[in-house]
Amino acid sequence: MNPGALIPTPDAIPVGWVWFEGLNILTFALHILMVNVLVGGAAAALYLRWRRDPAAAAFSGRLPTVFALTVNFGVAPLLFLQVIYGNLFYTSSILSAGWWLAVVGLLICGYYLLYIHQHAARRGGGGGSLLLGLGLILCIALVMTSVVSLMIRPTAWSVGIGGSAGAFLNVSDPTFAPRSLHFLFASLAVGGLALALYARCSGGGANVEAGMKAFFVFTLVQMATGLWWLMALGRPVLLAFLGDSPLATATLLAAVACSVGALAAGAARKPVPAAAWTVLTVLAMAGVRALARSATLAPWFSPASLKVTGEFSPLVFFLGTLAVGLAVVAYMLRLAFGGKEG
Repeated sequence: MNPGALIPTPDAIPVGWVWFEGLNILTFALHILMVNVLVGGAAAALYLRWRRDPAAAAFSGRLPTVFALTVNFGVAPLLFLQVIYGNLFYTSSILSAGWWLAVVGLLICGYYLLYIHQHAARRGGGGGSLLLGLGLILCIALVMTSVVSLMIRPTAWSVGIGGSAGAFLNVSDPTFAPRSLHFLFASLAVGGLALALYARCSGGGANVEAGMKAFFVFTLVQMATGLWWLMALGRPVLLAFLGDSPLATATLLAAVACSVGALAAGAARKPVPAAAWTVLTVLAMAGVRALARSATLAPWFSPASLKVTGEFSPLVFFLGTLAVGLAVVAYMLRLAFGGKEG
């Protein structure tokens, strides 16, 4: 079966696709940073609880707020992805419809479990609810990885169409394992960094050292899994990042350079510079991810082929709303994390 014949006809877009791709990269970087803080922060909270650290309850008490922010920051990149790759995304999500719909229930249960832990932690308990909540969040991540990887592999659609009944998971994809591990180790690195930043602000010197050590070690490991992921994308995509595409090569080099800066700051046990380098690294890696997606889909689909209607007013309205929304979120974060624990 010709994979190209399975791809639905795409809808027209209001303005050039580059606008939506750029906004997708920016908003996805913000979202994945929050995801990393949530997953890594939950793992760090379990570590503090295992050590019977007095800071465990206060640190883990921030997690429900981080969870809410993570979900809200995930809406925009998902919408931008659907604008450009809607014909591909909807197909993959339909093939995995059972798992995709289950994400809603997993989100709700995970959110409530973190709240249960928040209240139980004040009485010295709640470890089970935190561990279960983290497990549900990781399940969501695996479903998202499956759907997104399936989206760019039309060659795998025939397997799902052949009788998956909406329960297809793209776990056999060569990129599934490195994608998942890259996300996991990156989250553990950011979780260590979050712990170090929290300890630095609250005067916990020992946790600064422990957090930065974890950040350094897991950053090294996630760089290795990132290389595995790149190799698993296939020869044409790999060559694009090794010189065939100047833009792809430059973006990858920028991401590597930022990662080295983060490692250097981690080795020096400097949380604030490490955080700055990490934000830049995630932004560059979001660009690498977008370029890899485009290169993988090149034989079957190109965003440049989308019909443009020339309606700029929705984009202008969105950009204005985005600016106001980010200002409001920044204020909320200041209120949520700037005050002292009661």
